[in-house]
Amino acid sequence: MGHGAPSPKPRGGRLLRLNQILVRLAAAAVVGLPIALIPGAPSAATGRVLYVDQHNRGCSNWGSGTARRPFCGIGPAAAIVGPGQTVRVAAGSYAENVRVSRSGTSRAPVVFTAAPGAKVIVHGRASGFTITGKNWVRITGFRVTQTASYGIAVSNSSHVTLAHNQVSYSGQPLPNLASYGIRLGHVTNSLVTNNRVHHNTNAGIALVDNSSGNTVKANESFANAQGFQRGASGIRMFAAPRNILAGNFVHDNEDSGIESDSGANDTLVNNIIYRNGDHGIDDSKAPGNRIIANTVYKNTTSGINVEGNSTGVTIANNISVDNGINSPRSRGNILVDASSTPGTTMDFDLVYLSTPDKLLVWGSSSYFSLAAFRAATGREVHGIQADPKWIDAPIGNFHLRAGSPAIDAANSAVSGQPSRDVKRRGRFDDPAIPNTGAGPRTYDDRGSFEFRPPRHP
Repeated sequence: MGHGAPSPKPRGGRLLRLNQILVRLAAAAVVGLPIALIPGAPSAATGRVLYVDQHNRGCSNWGSGTARRPFCGIGPAAAIVGPGQTVRVAAGSYAENVRVSRSGTSRAPVVFTAAPGAKVIVHGRASGFTITGKNWVRITGFRVTQTASYGIAVSNSSHVTLAHNQVSYSGQPLPNLASYGIRLGHVTNSLVTNNRVHHNTNAGIALVDNSSGNTVKANESFANAQGFQRGASGIRMFAAPRNILAGNFVHDNEDSGIESDSGANDTLVNNIIYRNGDHGIDDSKAPGNRIIANTVYKNTTSGINVEGNSTGVTIANNISVDNGINSPRSRGNILVDASSTPGTTMDFDLVYLSTPDKLLVWGSSSYFSLAAFRAATGREVHGIQADPKWIDAPIGNFHLRAGSPAIDAANSAVSGQPSRDVKRRGRFDDPAIPNTGAGPRTYDDRGSFEFRPPRHP
């Protein structure tokens, strides 16, 4: 044709690609797939905050997740959220199982949060949130309830934070259908804190499958029950070593308050545990644990129970009162069975029974007074048998009153002794009480709470 104008390029390839995207859009509309998951479609994850608001008239699961055009559901945001982004959910009731699709980083985590002051309910599906094989994820501020399985399920993950959530009514009270409220399976270096976990059909919080290096602190776990058998504890660890349980309020559960079972060894336990259906703290087949500065009250059987070759356990600075009285099973404020006595130490504990019964059990022998126990075993040289003078134990107020024998009487040198009490208050030297403690601070108080005199104007 000589040197005339160049021939136009064929447009068939471009049209084919456009047709393919249109076909995918149509197929996605049928199954309700978010546009961001369609191959060839642009990502909607463009801002640092992705908004979800089912009550916004302009909401769309095909939108960009902006404040003006938020997603209607949490799932579409979860499908595209990436490192450094936050999914912020407005008030509402979301029938979803939210599956986290990407990991964050240490400096740019993936965050899911309820909007400030918003009541956000996630309910009605298999789980409320599911995290599998992801790292650096935070979930905070949600109410997860009435799920068929675990309320929040985390597995094969690390550096996950679950904070300020309420998890309830997970699973069904039937064999093979009972479920934990929060479950960590093969999870490491993660934090479960300030959650309220109750009325689930198995343990409120469970660490299983070699979950290790985790901290579970300042949670409240109560009223968890299987219903068809005594099996739901407040916090359960199974084959989950080297974790920290600190400052948790664990009460009125069907089984034990805290269970360390079968390989949940080398764990630090420092909590408030009361009125549970079995033990307060049950350490079974889990050697090397440190049971330090706990407050243990009125559990159905022995308050602190160490059994099943749980050797080398340290028991110190605890207050254990009125546990196992007239129990149909084990009794005593502290019980260490014969298989667990090797390497296990006991000292600086305060024990008391308001009704005469077994006070302490060591090996195969039971003791009805601390003096008899000390004479026979040589342990609890610094132990105290006396009323701890709690403010109001029946309603769960275990703060110490002035003049309590627990004041300024703990051993601050014992491994695992917290430098602050469960309210994060520093240790206080009461000038009205002689210091009878040991270690670098001779004025730590026994139990979970540090006494401070009331302030007067």
